Amino acid sequence: MIEDAYIIFSKIPEAGYVKTRLEPDLSAVEAANIQALMLDKLISVSKKIKSSTDIFFVYKGHDDAITTEFLNNLPEWIHSFPQVEGSIGKKMSGAIETVQEQGYKRVILTGGDIPQLTPKTIEDAKKALLDHDVVLGPSYDGGYYMFGAGQLSVEEFLDADISWSTASVLDTTIKLLQDDGKTVELMPKLLDVDFKADLDKNIEFIKEN
Repeated sequence: MIEDAYIIFSKIPEAGYVKTRLEPDLSAVEAANIQALMLDKLISVSKKIKSSTDIFFVYKGHDDAITTEFLNNLPEWIHSFPQVEGSIGKKMSGAIETVQEQGYKRVILTGGDIPQLTPKTIEDAKKALLDHDVVLGPSYDGGYYMFGAGQLSVEEFLDADISWSTASVLDTTIKLLQDDGKTVELMPKLLDVDFKADLDKNIEFIKEN
């Protein structure tokens, strides 16, 4: 059995539902198309590691028809299931624990808007989990694009009193883990895409497939 799993954690790319902070610089349709392109990039990255890592797409949709069409067009080697309700931390911990319960020894989750992510970064995170409890991938806005864990209950570190979407998310999460005696390894800092300035810096990575 494959012991490693990688989760792409994302909303379904639907106009007016995703990447709304790219507006008004982009239209709602353009913003959704950017999200779709970024997911395509992550699917391409996933394809390069799928021989040693099972791939999951954990999603939140808005329109049932659009969600169904998107899921039907995913490659057959990607397993998908919906996010649980609750805070972003609850959603992430629910995704990780659902996959852990299937017997995977190492589970890595990233957001769906990380165009700079490479197969090597995921492979390095898997290796880091051989002798660390958690891996985190810092982003430039003070948050993180990756949370990976071995056979560790993650809910208390994710579904916690964290001010999400602020510059303190990474530091708060590291402190929660270290205060509990958990070892943490940091991956390279990467840029996610929230605003038009982020998009401008990432556009060449988005185009690569």
